[in-house]
Amino acid sequence: MTKLTPIFIEGKKWIQLSQLTVDQARSLKSFIPVSYLKNIFFQGIELCDCLDFDTYEYWFKSQQMSGHRQALLDF
Repeated sequence: MTKLTPIFIEGKKWIQLSQLTVDQARSLKSFIPVSYLKNIFFQGIELCDCLDFDTYEYWFKSQQMSGHRQALLDF
């Protein structure tokens, strides 16, 4: 799985769920409370389903760890 590069808006790092695959977005949505998703206005454009990068990064690392554990169990 490729890690997303954050978008910098007003000094804070964000990602958009639309940048993820459908399966990844579904997994991430099940991992976090809905209130974590924000709509952000940037240069006159509304960016929907934004998540702060730190939360995304935590989820990303947890997915990598579960993948490593599964690989060990498959061995």
